[in-house]
Amino acid sequence: MKLASLFSEENILIHMEAAGLGDAIRRLVESFGDGLGRLNAETVCERLIQGEESLPIPPGHGVRIPHARLAGLDRLLLAIGTSQEGIPATADSKERVNLIFLVLTPKMQSTLMLQTMASIARLVLNEENRRALISTTSPQRVLRILEETGIEIKKAVIAANLMNPVEFSVTPGMTLRQVVRVLAECREEGVPVVSAEGELLGDISTRMVIEIGLPKYMNLISNPNVLSEFEPFEAFYKKEDSLTAEEVMNREILRLPPETPVEIVAHEMLTKYCERAYIVREKKPIGIVYRKDIVRKVLFL
Repeated sequence: MKLASLFSEENILIHMEAAGLGDAIRRLVESFGDGLGRLNAETVCERLIQGEESLPIPPGHGVRIPHARLAGLDRLLLAIGTSQEGIPATADSKERVNLIFLVLTPKMQSTLMLQTMASIARLVLNEENRRALISTTSPQRVLRILEETGIEIKKAVIAANLMNPVEFSVTPGMTLRQVVRVLAECREEGVPVVSAEGELLGDISTRMVIEIGLPKYMNLISNPNVLSEFEPFEAFYKKEDSLTAEEVMNREILRLPPETPVEIVAHEMLTKYCERAYIVREKKPIGIVYRKDIVRKVLFL
């Protein structure tokens, strides 16, 4: 199913002039008219605006994708708003919004919503697509641009829809000191170990490096107050320049292809007690799925 086929000209508002994002959302919702059925338009707007205000990190590139799953809605509703000047995201924000993709789906159709949003994300990641949509002068031209991209909405949610880019990694020959420096810089609790050829070999977590700093016999000490008598992490500092990533890494990591359905990703992570799944193609990591991604990108829509 092509993304272009889901939009109608009457739900594409060109060169919008709005006081703020909330005002723009209201105008887009109004474009649905009777398509909302018995739903109250203002209630829908409030839900969408609240969702945008609670976003920890906006999508960026001058794009917003307000979305909601609604009980009482019987079909997918999509709308687009464009603004060359940019609409203020909030009263006290410097962020300007040039493209708004509004997505409404029936309550139980989370897969449809996720895949629709993933298709829109693929569309706007391309700078040429963004420029063309922002500068176009008619709804007909917007539909033509969408058609020319050939972007489709897939039926199933797969690992590729959830994965995050691999921003940090370490090499097998790095010392423990170097590994800790990388772990300190990245936001996640672990990093992959990747060979010079790009092959995924294993990973190292913050838990692993902390355990290196605590002698194994300390696990037998029932009173943690006794630990204060020891030099803090003395074992770690003795090994930080001699141990390498290859020596301490975990080789039994979860590797999955990008086509893996989300339910299998979740099952594998839970049954194998993995905090993250590495998405690989030809033995090379192309992304990482964390347990929180399933909560945030699948359950919390």
